[in-house]
Amino acid sequence: MFQKIKVLSFDLDDTLWPCLPTILKAEQTLYQWLSDHVPEVTQKYSMQQLRDKRRVLLDATPELSHNLTKLRLHSFDQLADELGIRNDWIESAFETFYEARQHVTLFDDVQPVLDNLSDRYSLVSLTNGNANTIKTGVDHWFDFSLNSEIIGKMKSEPDIYQQVQKLTNVQACQMVHIGDDPVNDISGAKSAGALAIWLNRDNKPWNLDSCEPDATIASLYELPALLR
Repeated sequence: MFQKIKVLSFDLDDTLWPCLPTILKAEQTLYQWLSDHVPEVTQKYSMQQLRDKRRVLLDATPELSHNLTKLRLHSFDQLADELGIRNDWIESAFETFYEARQHVTLFDDVQPVLDNLSDRYSLVSLTNGNANTIKTGVDHWFDFSLNSEIIGKMKSEPDIYQQVQKLTNVQACQMVHIGDDPVNDISGAKSAGALAIWLNRDNKPWNLDSCEPDATIASLYELPALLR
């Protein structure tokens, strides 16, 4: 199945590093910055309440689901309007979050496996989030990186995988995507005709009826042998 593979695409959050601890630390950094510079916000809302407000905003504006940067900026605008304060702090607040968001801790299997695979395949990174491969220190493994903001569609859609195929000049059957999310990674990749490997680090049951992964691994350490 994998003998003709030329291109490997990798999800970032929860595939190369744990996402939630990364985001929570970044939001704690942001919350402290807001407390120091825009105390009107933190005097009214806890960090969790701000997270809940942003989730409500996303539900009300699903068109922003593929652009988490714009969603967060929009949430700041909403806060400024609600509290009746100036909005000249918004850009600095976002930069504070954005820089902190790039401080990731790679899973132990990432470096040795990507070092191994980068000699034999073209590697690409794909994400729905706003992780920056240069700032996170993973850019040297990838020929290029795409995100849902650039494409205008979530990874649950075929568009981003089709763009990879176009940029690398390969057929769909020559590409395999590796990721942790059944919908955004496995279903999305298969909708574009690519193969998909589910990285199931936590031994979760497969719960998607519309498709199944072409293979399942519990660690990236299993990937080189599987591809061979």
